[in-house]
Amino acid sequence: MLLAVVLFFILVALFWLSIQYRNLKKTATQIEEEKSFMISQFLTDSSEFNCADESYCVDTDKLIILANKTIYSEFWPVSYIKVRRIGDEKDVVCNKANYPDCNVYNVYDNKKISSESSIGNFIALCRYEKIEGFTNRICELGKIIIGYDIK
Repeated sequence: MLLAVVLFFILVALFWLSIQYRNLKKTATQIEEEKSFMISQFLTDSSEFNCADESYCVDTDKLIILANKTIYSEFWPVSYIKVRRIGDEKDVVCNKANYPDCNVYNVYDNKKISSESSIGNFIALCRYEKIEGFTNRICELGKIIIGYDIK
């Protein structure tokens, strides 16, 4: 009888531990998602990305310069950072040759972190262009996309 009671409590403890483990994984994933969202908000206001005088404005000229730089590998703890201009159906990856006739900026890609999910934040993508002898600021709607690992 005593052996049956001990086995019953062991089974109850294993069941409780499996539920706690599932809740722990769910909480870790939620924390990663919140961290990625906060990083996207931080990046739009950082000097590496932002327009000089506005918040939630990203300078696309800076994005072209930052594309695939490895010096930020320890600074950004995410899987990838992409910025996409909204409105175009076909994805054209930006580089110095086809800029500004493109819509996807691959800013950062960390091969050490495997990305299983992503989160985004809407921003304004602005650049300066010379039109008929005058320098004009052109802004479009975009989205910064941060990839993160699901725990």
